[in-house]
Amino acid sequence: MSQPVNIFISVAEDSADVHAASLVRAAGELLPKCRFHGLTGPRTRAAGVETVFDLTASAAMLSGVFGFGTFRQALRAVKAVEQAWRREPPDLVVLLDSPELHLGVTELRIPGLAPRARRLGIPVLYYIAPQTWASREWRNKQIARDVDRLACILPFEESYFRRALVYADYVGHPLFEALRNESPNDEVIRRLQAGGKPVIALLPGSRRHVIDTMLPKQLEVVRRLRARGVAVQPAVSCVAADRVSQVRRHINASGFAAEIVADDNASLLTAADLVLVASGTATLHVAHYRKPMIVMYDAGRALALPYRLFGRFLIKTPLLSLVNILAGARVVPEFMPFVRDLDAVATVARQLLTDTTWRKVMIRQIDAVVEPLEESEASADVCRIIAEMTGHRIT
Repeated sequence: MSQPVNIFISVAEDSADVHAASLVRAAGELLPKCRFHGLTGPRTRAAGVETVFDLTASAAMLSGVFGFGTFRQALRAVKAVEQAWRREPPDLVVLLDSPELHLGVTELRIPGLAPRARRLGIPVLYYIAPQTWASREWRNKQIARDVDRLACILPFEESYFRRALVYADYVGHPLFEALRNESPNDEVIRRLQAGGKPVIALLPGSRRHVIDTMLPKQLEVVRRLRARGVAVQPAVSCVAADRVSQVRRHINASGFAAEIVADDNASLLTAADLVLVASGTATLHVAHYRKPMIVMYDAGRALALPYRLFGRFLIKTPLLSLVNILAGARVVPEFMPFVRDLDAVATVARQLLTDTTWRKVMIRQIDAVVEPLEESEASADVCRIIAEMTGHRIT
């Protein structure tokens, strides 16, 4: 009888926690001898993963973007993990996303979990590849050195990383596994549409600092639409109950009412006529519902000057939103990485609400982008890679 497989899994973001939980559940069926423990979030814990440390509550990243306290917390966790590995090394380390935590901060000479595992001879599977095709391409050398297998979630990434001598496999996008299980709530949809006005869904992101940056701007776009005589009904997506008070504070400051829809993007996006969405995977969520969207993101004043000076050398892709990158064309309007002219956003929003032809063309182009992704079985494919790396069979 084969021995149990001891797997260390690491997540530091809400989205990675969702995908890791799906992977663990799939492993429960396909690799029942696998036992998971590691840096977890609430969803991976609910899936039965033993917690060593929880970094998702503060979206901890080794880069220190979220403050010195979070930086110290992440660094303390990484060092504690390495000590635990020295005492009892796992059979495999599975790292999801968060390159600063998992690859490290080269500028500060702080190694992440991947190089620490390499030093100890522990094999590493990196799931959800770092987007080095957009920036920091120099990381590819480190990935080739410190990562044994790379599981990519975007179709073009496999060939891109293999050209950099990284052992990479395309497994599909895990978001669409979760979306297949989403069910819109008819009562919520009716409530959102009850006023008879076009519904504008505002998706300001999941991280607290992004919400604080983007939601006021999205609400200001709504205010400017109304000032131009465009009657709209705004509704704000809130990823979890612990963000509701933060979202409500921004709505109160805007001076007009907007409904908060907590943890139910299925209903919100079904009801929406137009979506203002912060950049990231959320754009694919919107695309899944075939909704016209405007992608807007603001990286903040501190990065504005460095971007003007060096951005063209660091950013490798002319398109920045994920839908447009996958399409290889400007399918949806994008205002990023800095939003400076909210009047321009309001103008485009008004056009999308009234121009039926443009809406139909955009929806058709969005469909062409996401339809091939929607059959993804990413968790099962990652389980097959785990089986190959640990010498176990899929049941």
